[in-house]
Amino acid sequence: MLFSLIVLFLTLPIGETLHYTLQFGPLRVGTLDLKIEDLVIVEKETSYHFVAHLKSNPSYRFLFQIDDQLESYTRLRDFATWQSIKRVSEGNYKNQTQANFDYAQKKIFYSDSSVFDLAPETKDLLSTWYYFRTLNLKPNETLTINVHMDKKDYRLLVVTIGPMVVSTGIGKLECLMVKPKLPSQYDIGTVYLTNDVLKIPAMIKKRFSFGNIVAVLTKIGRIDPSGG
Repeated sequence: MLFSLIVLFLTLPIGETLHYTLQFGPLRVGTLDLKIEDLVIVEKETSYHFVAHLKSNPSYRFLFQIDDQLESYTRLRDFATWQSIKRVSEGNYKNQTQANFDYAQKKIFYSDSSVFDLAPETKDLLSTWYYFRTLNLKPNETLTINVHMDKKDYRLLVVTIGPMVVSTGIGKLECLMVKPKLPSQYDIGTVYLTNDVLKIPAMIKKRFSFGNIVAVLTKIGRIDPSGG
């Protein structure tokens, strides 16, 4: 019991679920849920299990249909990814991809048998978002992160801007803007973290070819101390 309390004190809140509304201009086109599912043991190391669920609003079926889920198993000590699972359901297109990050062999093994080199402490998209929350970020700071997404490696440059006030479904929150910059046109999303000890993503803004989709925090779900 004591060990569990110490772990919870030192880590992100297990069981935390964050609910977002997806906005495209004035339209509420869907929802996003981010959950810290539990702590698990992977390769004898305590690790996080993160889950993200993105779902479009049926009322805007004429624009797009999305029901996607992303899971990440991530080392607690440095947020390096062990495994990334992506389930995609977009209209008639459905696909599931799994990537296993093998640090002993320094390789990433995909479920379709493709293999890629693995840089130290590499993170996927979901573990990167949560990793930001563990950093003691200050305005006008920069840092670099090894990121692997969709079979591509990136040396991600991150810049912090702020503080600034962001309007959300739970009120106005003072935030720091965490803006990733990539050498390509790929956009992993700008995250606005609350400027406090929790560093909750109050808003996530992602650029697409047709415009910006903004995920605005509407509710913080119950935190289950058991992680269940």
